[in-house]
Amino acid sequence: MFRTEIPLTPHPTPFSLAARVLTIGSCFSDVLGNRLSSYKVRSLANPFGTVFNPLSACKLLRAAAGEETDWQQHLVPARGRWQSYDLHAAVGSDSPVELLQHIQDLMQRTGQFLETADVVVLTLGTAYAYRLRETQEIVSNCHKVPADQFEKELLTPDEIINAIAETHALLRRRNPKLRFVLTVSPVRHIKDTLPLNAVSKSILRVACHYLSELLPDVTYFPAYELLMDDLRDYRFYAADMIHPSAVAEEYVWERFSREYFDSNFGRFQKEWDAVRQAMAHRPLYPAAPEHRQFLEATLTRLQRLGNQVDVRPEIREVQKQLHSLPVPLKPLPVPVPEADEDQEERIDIGEPENTPQRVISPAVVASPPTAYLSPALNKAVSEGAIPEVTEAAPFKKKRRSRGGAKRSGRKKAAQLAASLANSANDELPIADDSSEQPEIVDAAVEMPPSLPIETTDYTDTIVEASIQTVAAEEQATTEVPESEITSAATPTPASARPKRRTAAQVKAAKTSRKPTKTVTAKAESKPRTARPARRKPTGPLALPAVEQSAPMIDAAGLPAIEVPTALALETSPIKEKKAAKASPKRRARPPRKKPTPSADQPTSET
Repeated sequence: MFRTEIPLTPHPTPFSLAARVLTIGSCFSDVLGNRLSSYKVRSLANPFGTVFNPLSACKLLRAAAGEETDWQQHLVPARGRWQSYDLHAAVGSDSPVELLQHIQDLMQRTGQFLETADVVVLTLGTAYAYRLRETQEIVSNCHKVPADQFEKELLTPDEIINAIAETHALLRRRNPKLRFVLTVSPVRHIKDTLPLNAVSKSILRVACHYLSELLPDVTYFPAYELLMDDLRDYRFYAADMIHPSAVAEEYVWERFSREYFDSNFGRFQKEWDAVRQAMAHRPLYPAAPEHRQFLEATLTRLQRLGNQVDVRPEIREVQKQLHSLPVPLKPLPVPVPEADEDQEERIDIGEPENTPQRVISPAVVASPPTAYLSPALNKAVSEGAIPEVTEAAPFKKKRRSRGGAKRSGRKKAAQLAASLANSANDELPIADDSSEQPEIVDAAVEMPPSLPIETTDYTDTIVEASIQTVAAEEQATTEVPESEITSAATPTPASARPKRRTAAQVKAAKTSRKPTKTVTAKAESKPRTARPARRKPTGPLALPAVEQSAPMIDAAGLPAIEVPTALALETSPIKEKKAAKASPKRRARPPRKKPTPSADQPTSET
């Protein structure tokens, strides 16, 4: 420890927050009085201004208690207005009448406060006093009057003890519960020189010691010793090296409140410090909703403390700040996120502008050139008898998952498969032979428009199946000999039987008619609806013959449909088909062990 701490014992009967305190004396009494007022203690700090010597302070207290005093003989014009030798320079007026009236008001107000006061804190500043030569009375202030009109003298401890004892007796007769707290000011009077200042403080300290020992309800608070012996450093003085610094004043006040006030006052003091700090807060943006909440919380704390002390001025100040704030806006409704089946949190990223929507069509079906359509079929398509499948599935908004790694993988795989499918379709050759076109027309005729098309999952097997389908079509086209094409161009009688084919040719035709695996499980699981029966034509069709007959692969996964190679004028395709079905079935010849004949050789009749 590099300091000597002065131990203080709490008073046996401490004061509460409702105590009434009068402070009078030197400038240090103003420090104590202002601290009491800031913590909502009902106090009256130096009503007569700063009074340095003890005899003048006791005279003012006895006058407030009702003792007769002649104020008129001590009035003097000074500093541009009328002053009184018995009061501080802060008490003055422009005329002596107004000054006397003001002094009477001060005495009356102080007397009323003393009648209900609990304690008087008397701070002694110096033992040096000035006596007016004209009246031979001790004055409180010289008011810059020439020094030859005064006599400076050092008061004795007996004079100080007698003056304070007489005042204590008078005030106790009017207010028996009144108590006195004596203290010596730590402010140094260097005008008297430091040695004489020490003498003055010593006399005051001796007088306080005897008064606290002899008179009842008189105690001494060691403010002078706290600064001189406990703190004992020039860093605890202000810039003038005379008055205590703010830190020293805070320390002395803390020791004073702990000795003379109860524990409830200590708790209130901490809470009030927080409230004062909140009221001193200056926001950067007053219209912020957080500032409104802050003011409302501060107002609630003030209303709670209003049961103990008078906080009406602070409540009015906070309410004024609240009324000056703008009206708060209503909060916007929070959007409720959509519930997904996989319970994953998603973000709707929308669709960028100017993004072309890709129309997905069946894997094998392509719109044929109009040059390869017959006039009758072209007319049927234009009239709407044969529906065209050109409408793609409705576009679905893209959604992104916040942790769906597998969803991103499926999306990338689908994009890669789609790019492979597009590149494979671009590389497929378009046959110039007109024999491929009836298959495409039949596919458009037989495809139901409401059949769902799966476009999300693309795999490499779809591309391979599409390539195999195109290869099978080319093989089926090359297997048809020229003799059949020429015979199909001529009208065939109804009684003629179709030529028989070998087992190898039947097997090859079946493999060429096998549908590609371009449908999804959803399309395969859909029940197949019965095809309506065609009506029998009443007469021969007058349509030109089509030069090609080849098997058609349905894009939707339906069984292949044979399209007749030629339309005869006398016989319809339905009659020829029925005649073929009506013919007795014959067992096929067992396959030979010889190699299978090529597709270019003509078939032999049985």
